[in-house]
Amino acid sequence: MTTLTSASSTGRVLALASTEAKLVLRNRTVAVSSMLLPLGLGIFWAFSFGGDDAPSGGAIILALQLGVVLGMGIYVTATQVLVARRHNGVLKRMRTSSLSDRGLLVATVTPSVLLGIAQLVIFAGFGAITRTAAPVDAVPLVLAVVGGIVLVVTAAIATAVLTPSPERSQITTLPLTFVLLGGAVATSVIPLSIAPFQALALVPGAAVGQLVQLSMTGQTWSPGFAGIPLVVPAVVGLVLWSVVFGRLAVRRFRWEPRR
Repeated sequence: MTTLTSASSTGRVLALASTEAKLVLRNRTVAVSSMLLPLGLGIFWAFSFGGDDAPSGGAIILALQLGVVLGMGIYVTATQVLVARRHNGVLKRMRTSSLSDRGLLVATVTPSVLLGIAQLVIFAGFGAITRTAAPVDAVPLVLAVVGGIVLVVTAAIATAVLTPSPERSQITTLPLTFVLLGGAVATSVIPLSIAPFQALALVPGAAVGQLVQLSMTGQTWSPGFAGIPLVVPAVVGLVLWSVVFGRLAVRRFRWEPRR
């Protein structure tokens, strides 16, 4: 009985996520900002800086692409969709359905996440075409992608708390978007062998750049400050900010339109 109930709940979440995906694709403004712009920038960077077989060059390209997908492709889009659905009263009405609050939020942000993953797959293809240096250790790169997605999704829900209308979401998402992209790119090339620089993982987005650098250099488990593996501070940074944004979202999220 429990299995049937779980399967039914999953089916409802997937059905709502499918509907949300169609709505996102039909919205020209969101489609351009969440798909065309990040995709265009990522491809431009691949061809502009591609062909560099040095780990540092590959790290910059990967950090730029991952940063723009996380920041613009997922974070901004998820925030806009959440605020728009709340503003139109959709979230309030859907809470009267059999979907749980968690299932409703998952279904609402899932299309943004899937679009972001699709963009990363496309970037990987262009990286192969331009013969850019490939990661030598996939583990930190996977951690950067998965941890980065969790970070920006929780940040999107938390930002929706502070955003009164869909139009204002273009403003409220700007600071963290710049921090995510700038932090990822800057820390992708900063030598992690210098102990103080490892603390930069506590800046949102910086941990993503550090993990990208580790994936390109293969120094994932090399000892850093106090003998701690270099990968640990980056993972801690991602988890810390995800928890902070998640707690804010759980405590303060509003389902009714803000007036």
